[in-house]
Amino acid sequence: MDIFILFSVLLLLMLIGLPVTFSMGISATYFLWVTDQFRIAAMLPLQMVVGLEHYGLMAIPMFYFAGAVMTKGGLTNRLLDFANVLIGRVPGSLSKVNITGSMFFAGVSGSCTADTSAIGSVMIPAMKKEGYSGAYAAAVTAASSTIGHIIPPSIVMIIIGVMMELPIGQLFLAGALPGIFLGFALLAISYLLSIKRNYPRADRFATADEIFQVTVRSLSALAMPIIVIGGILLGVVTVTETGVIAFLYAVIVSFFYREMSLKDFWDLIVRTSQSAGTLLILIAPASFFSWVVVTTGIGQDLVDMITSITTNPHLVMLLMILFLLVIGCALDTVGMIFIFVPVLFPLAEAVGIDPLQFAPVFTLCLGIALLTPPVGIILFMVTDMSKAPLTEVIREIKPFFIAQILVLGLVAYVPIISTWLPSFLSN
Repeated sequence: MDIFILFSVLLLLMLIGLPVTFSMGISATYFLWVTDQFRIAAMLPLQMVVGLEHYGLMAIPMFYFAGAVMTKGGLTNRLLDFANVLIGRVPGSLSKVNITGSMFFAGVSGSCTADTSAIGSVMIPAMKKEGYSGAYAAAVTAASSTIGHIIPPSIVMIIIGVMMELPIGQLFLAGALPGIFLGFALLAISYLLSIKRNYPRADRFATADEIFQVTVRSLSALAMPIIVIGGILLGVVTVTETGVIAFLYAVIVSFFYREMSLKDFWDLIVRTSQSAGTLLILIAPASFFSWVVVTTGIGQDLVDMITSITTNPHLVMLLMILFLLVIGCALDTVGMIFIFVPVLFPLAEAVGIDPLQFAPVFTLCLGIALLTPPVGIILFMVTDMSKAPLTEVIREIKPFFIAQILVLGLVAYVPIISTWLPSFLSN
């Protein structure tokens, strides 16, 4: 009954259009009132402050800034140029440049929407000019952008680490191989579709001299993901310090190449501050909501309810995945993170699922949710950018959607994919 009261009020408030921020705070407070526990609502201000004082949260605005500076400073174009010579003369080469570029960009921004905006603004017009349909260009961009959630650094992983008090560096490592698997799966689908549809390929292979020149020109951009991931792997800096270094490096390089003015820099600070601030505003009431779930025993009630049905970790994993995929059609990913992380992670741990395995599974589900209507924000972003009909974009995205489901299943039921790298590098 307690579970029903809390979550029904929460969903009702969101359905009538109240922002997730207020919905979580109000539903948690209302629950305490109707269950005669209102006296502990006095903890609301303290829990909101506690939720925001975690050192790891400082990494979020830094990675937002780094990704924005990369785009404005021309570093994203250098990554795409490198991906272009790397791909070479293969069927549908531009679609593969799109996917590969997203994998590189994901190693800096940690955000799917930033990936969509940066890569899509360049690649969708370029693909349409080469003869690809707008719907296919949009589908490739949307599917590959979801890699931004899983390849480190991942803002989702930072939030999970903060909320569940898990080591963020270990979570980053847990998402690395699943992210690479997802990227190669999308490349395989793109290759098969390109052969079947006879999509255009590059006119010729790049010469050794061209490859050398582009590689040298791209080194400044390629160094970004190396700095981010290398610093974490070597353990020489914290995640937050890595974000600061990546941001400062992007700023220095962008000004060095004179591709960003002081006015551009100030505009980026304003825009990214708004984005990061919006996320941090969500974290404050989410911290109180999570505290209520734990303190009042609602989380344990859910664990007991599921484990009374089955304690088989494979079945529990399947139930959680199906739930996340269904709820992802109706709820935005930010809401899914703050509402269900404090509920599902204890459930996974109770049946013996390693948090380092479930974190990538949860994150992959969030990526799929970004593509599913009626709420999938990336789906609507690429549709608007490509000017293609939504129904055509959805039809074109189906093969990539299937690939994502297959990778999700692989990560869910082959734990070593996500747990091997953290275990190997921590020994």
